[in-house]
Amino acid sequence: MKIRANITVFAALSLMLTASFLFALLEAARVRGLETCAALVSRIGMESVCAEYQPGLWEQYHLLYLDGAYGTDNFSMENVTERMEQRVTENLAKPDGGSNLLHLQFVQVQPREYTLAADGDGAAFLKQAALYMKKSLPERVMKELYDNYQEGTQVEESEGAEYSVEDADRALREAKEAEQSKEQDALPDEIPAEESGGGQEDIAAQETEGEVENPLELVLALKENAILGMVVEDISELSSNQVSLKESVSKRQRQKGTGTGSETVRLDWKDRVLILEYLDECFCDYTEPKTEGALSYEMEYVLCGKDSDRDNLEGAVNRLLFLREVANVTHILSNRQKLSEALTIATALAGFSGNPVVIKIVQIGIVAAWAYVESILDVRTLLAGGKIALLKNGQQWTADTGNLAGALQNHARAKECDNGFSYQTYLKLFLFGMKTGKLAYRMMDVMEWAIRKVPEYANFRMDFMIGSLSYAYSYETRPLFSGLASIGRGKPAGYVFETEKQFSYME
Repeated sequence: MKIRANITVFAALSLMLTASFLFALLEAARVRGLETCAALVSRIGMESVCAEYQPGLWEQYHLLYLDGAYGTDNFSMENVTERMEQRVTENLAKPDGGSNLLHLQFVQVQPREYTLAADGDGAAFLKQAALYMKKSLPERVMKELYDNYQEGTQVEESEGAEYSVEDADRALREAKEAEQSKEQDALPDEIPAEESGGGQEDIAAQETEGEVENPLELVLALKENAILGMVVEDISELSSNQVSLKESVSKRQRQKGTGTGSETVRLDWKDRVLILEYLDECFCDYTEPKTEGALSYEMEYVLCGKDSDRDNLEGAVNRLLFLREVANVTHILSNRQKLSEALTIATALAGFSGNPVVIKIVQIGIVAAWAYVESILDVRTLLAGGKIALLKNGQQWTADTGNLAGALQNHARAKECDNGFSYQTYLKLFLFGMKTGKLAYRMMDVMEWAIRKVPEYANFRMDFMIGSLSYAYSYETRPLFSGLASIGRGKPAGYVFETEKQFSYME
């Protein structure tokens, strides 16, 4: 039996309005879901691409960067964009056997900004190195290290740097020449026989003067020698490694990013201390050389920037000798007994002039010569792995002013100091005040040489390394529920979703 049914126009309209309202609610919820899906897929795509960081840089130096060339010698953001499109498309793919009411379709992805490791004088690069070390170095230790570096800088710039052996030697020679000129002017054309015997006292005085060791002549002779030969026991064991700097990061035209993030990075004193500790952990030096690296003395290269291990070591030793000489002059000036000994020698050498000014200049030269000999002994101890105090006390002093030449024989070394700095600490002291760009780019040079030793990373370049980037993503879809309950003619317009995502390895 069939039952006839009917519905009033009012009821039909009411039902249609109710259905339209319900479908509108469903479409609104779907739109919100589409927005969430677009943001989520974009974020996952960004993180998936950035998870492909350069492995050699992480394994050797604990730094995270994305290689914009992907192992090739051609940097292009198109390489990254292709990866990004692939990851987003994969994440939007419909699961097998499943259903997807969102029907979100990927349109395009465009790069906005990106920064590279070499941007902004490498400040962001140094900042990441500092962040790596921050977890293992308490602030109390950082403050102690900072105070040490500050003290070392003050010593290097102190008045002891003005004490000169050369000035004293010049003054002594000029005084002797003036004295000889006076004697010649005072001599008559013919010397009576009975007066000629009076010169024996002068000869005796000259012989006595000759018995006094002249530290000025000793040090001037030492300065003419090869510096490494004086401080290294066996110079034949020094590394002969050499590199070409022509295409190094510090010399070549570097790739630049489009972002401004690196330009705004600022390094404070804590960052500086952390960076130096990072260098100490990840870079080698003369006392612990790298056997398979492009250069064996990496910290010395960062300090001096020369193309060979020997030149870099020589530059570091010269800087170290200068600091130790200034510090040792400061010690002598604070010690009355040592100043008195220097004055005694100066009087024996220049007393004939009768000029207190000349004697004072020679005394200053004697102080500088004594400090220089002690500095050679200090550097020998440091290169052997020992420690030397920045400013010594009397018990820590080694060289005797009465026998400076003997103090250097048999490759003798200075006494070790319990409160002293190691060779690495002195290197870090010198690096503390280095300009940001010079420090960062030389560190990058070392990293490039080391990572390129691995065959698959032969094209590795630090200025190809992406530290942060941002992308704009576009998606579209058609209405679903609103189209089922549309009243009137025409179909609802489609939706376009746009979102932008940023990523930085330092966040």
